[in-house]
Amino acid sequence: MNSVHAAETSLPSDSASRVRPPAWAGSWYPATSKELGSFLDRAMESAKPAPLTGKGPLRALIVPHAGYRYSGATAAAAFKLLREHPPLRRIIVIGPSHRQGFAGISIPDVTHFETPLGRIPLDQQAIAALRTAPLFQNLPTAHQLEHSIEIELPFLQRVVPGSWQLLPILVGSLNAAEVVQVADLLRPLADDATLVVVSSDFTHFGANYNYLPFPKDAQLPNRIRELDQGAIDHILHLDGPGLLQYKQKTDITACGLLPMAILLHMAGEGTTATLLQYATSGEMTQDYSNSVSYVAMAFTRPQPFSARENPAKSGSTSSGNLPQEDMSLLLNIARATLQKAVTQREGTLNAQDILGNLSLSNRMQQPAGAFVTLKKNGELRGCIGHIQPVRPLFEAVMENAVSAALSDTRFKPVTRDELQQLTVEVSVLSPMRPIASLDEYQVARHGIVLIKNGRRAVFLPEVATEQKWDRDTTLTQLARKAGLPDDAWKDNARFEVFTTQTIHPKSGNWIGSNLENILRK
Repeated sequence: MNSVHAAETSLPSDSASRVRPPAWAGSWYPATSKELGSFLDRAMESAKPAPLTGKGPLRALIVPHAGYRYSGATAAAAFKLLREHPPLRRIIVIGPSHRQGFAGISIPDVTHFETPLGRIPLDQQAIAALRTAPLFQNLPTAHQLEHSIEIELPFLQRVVPGSWQLLPILVGSLNAAEVVQVADLLRPLADDATLVVVSSDFTHFGANYNYLPFPKDAQLPNRIRELDQGAIDHILHLDGPGLLQYKQKTDITACGLLPMAILLHMAGEGTTATLLQYATSGEMTQDYSNSVSYVAMAFTRPQPFSARENPAKSGSTSSGNLPQEDMSLLLNIARATLQKAVTQREGTLNAQDILGNLSLSNRMQQPAGAFVTLKKNGELRGCIGHIQPVRPLFEAVMENAVSAALSDTRFKPVTRDELQQLTVEVSVLSPMRPIASLDEYQVARHGIVLIKNGRRAVFLPEVATEQKWDRDTTLTQLARKAGLPDDAWKDNARFEVFTTQTIHPKSGNWIGSNLENILRK
């Protein structure tokens, strides 16, 4: 391999080009195309990744992002797999922000990223679609010296043929519900011609990183490996929520936990993760005073991430409605969670703090899509949900109750003084069902999802009823919500429908001081 692909053939000549220049060429990796190309070729020739264990094409990679002297060999073990990969149209690179804190996702307002190997065009159509979502923004200063995306690009330029486009996703702070929202927005883009690359180092140990959970003795290398292996195990099981909980439990200093959690939510049934290689800088230098861990992983799946699994096999609550007592308990769980979240201002809550030893039915512990809607004096005050069965039902209701109160970007966070004026509704969703024709869509009976040009929007069935919309008005409003023209639903759009089981409050005045009483009344 001695050729440089897409980057050198995509040099722009128009004055409208806006280029993000390389920030780390000459320090973290070679500054000239010749020296850089030679390094990359040698690294991939030497790489010996573990064999893939799953079926289907390569869909995603996890790769490290340190200086090539340290992480280059591990990264090469992943990127080497792309040598025989079919041509790609788009590569999504998801990395954490190291140098600027911000909420949500930032995509820079540039047309190209540049490295010593040339310029890479950005996927402007996908970027425009994503920027219609409140979580996505442009923070130029966050990208100027950020290395997590840049460090992966020379490898990709060296091994991926053709004129592919880059979608750079820089991740700031996200709560658990927002991780799912971002994954839901990116998933339709992860088609057969798209690869997802997540950029992350693992444990940063030592005084330089203010992380010294273990003594510096002969067992230190094993303890660091065991700590990393705990995170790797969650990834191998595609357990995004478990990975974030592992962070809370261990305080592991893996910088890309949120990007990895996004990937794990994007992956569906049939995805297999393989650990390709593991290394530490401490092992390389024989000095564990400060050590960083590097992991390469690959994800295979017969179908692209954009093609969701068969709902009948997903383990979701699909066999009829839940019993009324389960729905009533879900409503009270939402109420109790809302009260504690607002009064204590907690963005995450432990289930045991809310439920105690309360017994839950098997149906409530199975994954299911769910929404929690808050209203004040009959007007919407917050509404957040999962349309896919990514969490156990009771956890989804708890998480969405917190998010509807504190994280719905359309509204200010709910205050303690408002609690007495709020009513809560809980909706449990059936599995999504694609429809071949809009003739199958029944207004007021079906919720509906519109998917087009990388954009996505959803309405619960109640929306059309409450707004007194007919079919065409509902679809027009749905297109507007997706950031598309009013008539975008008429051509080349895909639709999924679902039904909901919703429980409404008996009264608005329900807040009390005893959570146990709320749960049991």
